[in-house]
Amino acid sequence: MKFKLLFFLFFATVVLCFSQDFFESSDNSEWYHGKTIRDVVFTGLNNIQQSELDALMNPYKGQLLDDNLYWEMQGKLYALEYFDRIEPSITQYNISGSEVLIRFAVAERPIIGRIIFTGNSGMNRRELNELIVSRVNDIYNKSKVFFDIDSITNKYLEKGYPDVIVTSTESLAADSTITLVFNITESDQITISRIEFQGNVRFSSTALKRQLSLKARAFLVDGAFQESKLVADREAILKYYRDRGYIDARIVDVTQSYESDSKRTNMILTFMIEEGSEFKFGGVTFEGNIIFTTTQLSDLITTKTGDTINWTRLEMDLQRVNDLYFENGYIYNVIAKIPDKNNQTNTLSFNVQITERSRAYVENVIVVGNEKTRTNVILREIALEPGDIFSRTKVLEATRNLYNLQFFANVWPDILQGSAENLMDLIINVEEQPTTDIQFGLTFTGSSDPNSFPISGLLKWNDRNLAGTGNQLGVEVNSSIVDTSSISLDYMHRWVLGLPLSLGIDFTANYSKRMATIDNQPPFFYGKEEFAYPDGFDSYAEYIYYNKTPTNEFLMSYEQWYLSLGISSGYKWYTMLGDVSLNGGLRIGLVNNIYDNIFRPFDPVIREGNNTWAPKNLLWLTLSLDRRDIFYDPSAGYYIYERFGIYGIFNNEIEHYLRSDTKFQYYMTLFDFEVTDNWNFKCVLAVNAGISVIFKQPGRRDSLLSSIESANKLAIDGMFVGRGWKDEYLNKGMLLLDNWIELRFPLVRGILAFDLFFDAVAVETDEGYYFGENSLGESNFTIENFRFGFGGGLRFTIPQFPIRLSLVKRFRFKDGIHWVKGPIFGMDLVMSFVMSY
Repeated sequence: MKFKLLFFLFFATVVLCFSQDFFESSDNSEWYHGKTIRDVVFTGLNNIQQSELDALMNPYKGQLLDDNLYWEMQGKLYALEYFDRIEPSITQYNISGSEVLIRFAVAERPIIGRIIFTGNSGMNRRELNELIVSRVNDIYNKSKVFFDIDSITNKYLEKGYPDVIVTSTESLAADSTITLVFNITESDQITISRIEFQGNVRFSSTALKRQLSLKARAFLVDGAFQESKLVADREAILKYYRDRGYIDARIVDVTQSYESDSKRTNMILTFMIEEGSEFKFGGVTFEGNIIFTTTQLSDLITTKTGDTINWTRLEMDLQRVNDLYFENGYIYNVIAKIPDKNNQTNTLSFNVQITERSRAYVENVIVVGNEKTRTNVILREIALEPGDIFSRTKVLEATRNLYNLQFFANVWPDILQGSAENLMDLIINVEEQPTTDIQFGLTFTGSSDPNSFPISGLLKWNDRNLAGTGNQLGVEVNSSIVDTSSISLDYMHRWVLGLPLSLGIDFTANYSKRMATIDNQPPFFYGKEEFAYPDGFDSYAEYIYYNKTPTNEFLMSYEQWYLSLGISSGYKWYTMLGDVSLNGGLRIGLVNNIYDNIFRPFDPVIREGNNTWAPKNLLWLTLSLDRRDIFYDPSAGYYIYERFGIYGIFNNEIEHYLRSDTKFQYYMTLFDFEVTDNWNFKCVLAVNAGISVIFKQPGRRDSLLSSIESANKLAIDGMFVGRGWKDEYLNKGMLLLDNWIELRFPLVRGILAFDLFFDAVAVETDEGYYFGENSLGESNFTIENFRFGFGGGLRFTIPQFPIRLSLVKRFRFKDGIHWVKGPIFGMDLVMSFVMSY
């Protein structure tokens, strides 16, 4: 009996040991296949955060394990380059054996304790630190070090050290950290002292030098020599010749001679040129075209027979043939452009041989790179679906639409062959950027009233892409404490029922302190008199002469509360002319004007609504056509906008009027030159023409003067309209012209630009006459109504920070040109705001 018991215990022990080895070894069997991964754990972590690894492994939890998945997980861990060794194992998680636990025992690579640079005299430690991605306390990563070596080497090459050698050494310190040393052998710095040309007869050396990115050393020019720029400069010179008919021009050689001094080695760069003969254009013939006629294709060639060859223009002409086929879905055509050069007549002709194939249809639209944004949110911005004929224009429109969402830092489309010859896959690659903003601190109020305190405290939370749905939710509290405060909550659902139909709702509470003119002394006016004037003036003529602006002692303060609930909706159509948007909404609100009864406001609307809550409602509609490339900082396209509002819907409201705002904007890039690899010298022409008009509501007997609060009339405010003319704000009117023209020069792409501008704005104060004659038969709107300004300044192109700082010189016409003298060299420093629609 005892023997049987001992034998059973021995057998059970062997079985358990074999079972443990069986479960833990991934090499002996495939027992774990089809088991659910319950958890992934790590041992041996010291410097690596568990959360970082969890983010990598969590997607695998809950999946069924097999060898491919197992190797994929290990591959991702090795790709991090955090570990010298990874020992994986699999164990059974529960008694039933349906779930498994994967354990990775890791040996971490050491962290970087110090970074040292040796041999550097051409660059200091701070400059070098800005170039590298390796950092103290980072895990040592050999790939990063290789990248750092390349970055340092390339920077030295840019500075004119063509023979620089950069290596790295690593040593283990006493505290088990790595000391990383970058060893730099700079050799001599070579700078260009002169650039010369030989063989150029047709074009001067000065003209050719302007084509080069390499420059001789001069004031503010370091003259650094870079071999890569020399290659590009050779092509730039050849392009210059070819665009002027010299298609056989060639650079025989570029010699480099040297002169040394105590500071550097000076290079003399000499381009040896053979110009060749000037060629004329001999025309284009087409073969194989059936889909499009020869006449249609010939019309695409803007270069005329007999014109001097402009190679760039001619290439663009021939590319239009490709584009015509491409745009209509014929992307697999073979188009061969065969040149025919006649050296006797010095003419160049082309024979375009076309092999036409079937149209390409979209088989799949695939989105890559989106982690937060849902795929359907991206697909709805793309006007192409499986089964559609491929369209290059629609792909470009989709790219523009996705950029304008402001969800993505980069968007780039790609095309791949589909499962059949006439099928293709459209790949939309996106790189997401943060869409949640949390802002707090001081900001500019953005109020059009120049008398209000311009700084306010801000607390704002906004998500433009709520949970990846493309919808927007925001909360904002804004207070200057001095005279304005507001709180608002808003939600925007961008696509309703799968259509480009938006639906928004918001609640807003506003408090403000305002100034108004008073009418405490006789004669008293009641709001219907045509030539009324407030205290501080002896006549209506004097009131007009001083631009309806009394001194501060004849102004009273009042407080206004406005609570409102807004509901809005809109629809967008994508057309060949641009994006057409139709929007409308209703705002329901209550307003209360509060002031001391010892004052009598000149404005009858304020006077009648004193210390009582009154309804204030608005019904509005907008229609726009948008062809701009990027709406918040466009460089091409146009924008047409019309907004019509009915202010005061019911009889018991204080204000009743109609308002129309019309705007036209046009943008064009005048030039765009690459100066460095990261910066282009670019100029954008921007033109704006706008008109706003206030009308009386049909059927209303009261005049507009008694139907609209003075603060809601049209005005030149000096910030949004008429930069610098804030002293015109109290000259309120019923018609406003807002015109400007700008030359915009981006300094830091997407952040900062320098602008030159000219403003011409005007306001008409008399009701109903506008461009005609008033009741006295006088011209009601003349050049004297205009206020002009010109100057330049910096403009922030960040949508969340639409501020510009400008120096503006102002003038108007009043018995000739009247210049307004400002405090800074006769100019005014103006902070204004950039509005995007």
